[in-house]
Amino acid sequence: MNTETMTTEAEAVLSCQQAALLDELTAHMAHAQTELGMKNLTIREQDADRIVKNHMLSGSAMGLVPLPLFDLVALGGLQYNMLEQLCQHYGVEFDSHKIRAALLAVLGGSTPTLVFVGMGSAFKFVPGIGTLGGNASLSLLGGAITYAVGQSFIKHFSIGGTLDDVNTRKLASFCRKELNQGKQFIKRYIQTRQSRA
Repeated sequence: MNTETMTTEAEAVLSCQQAALLDELTAHMAHAQTELGMKNLTIREQDADRIVKNHMLSGSAMGLVPLPLFDLVALGGLQYNMLEQLCQHYGVEFDSHKIRAALLAVLGGSTPTLVFVGMGSAFKFVPGIGTLGGNASLSLLGGAITYAVGQSFIKHFSIGGTLDDVNTRKLASFCRKELNQGKQFIKRYIQTRQSRA
């Protein structure tokens, strides 16, 4: 075997090894990119969930506002602020009219719950026991509704939705389902706080 043939064979082997190494490196990079993308998605979801939970706890606190009907206005403003933050978080273009319209459309699908919230606020007109009952019911429902609205918009925004393409029926339906989750979360939170006290 001459030297030229050996050099050609060595170059071919080296080329095959380089190609295999390149394929392996490409596969590792693709896997790392997938893992990084999943971690970014998880962090993004956790941040969105944190926005909602912070507003949900504030929504619960709105029930303690002693002024009837003012608590409902404050709760609406709180939910507006939550949607504005979620829009910023997901990079969704927003303006005040679109946020109000989307919020009203989704809440409109939860009319029975809104009636209870309104009644809880109205109970505060009755001195004493009415104030206590109104505070308790509005604390639970205010936080739960805020949670449900927030989770509904997280779902919508996470799949690329905007304020222009809100499917109010789907979002209102999802919101009603998430309402129970919100109630359970608030109850667990209250129980935890009471057990620490």
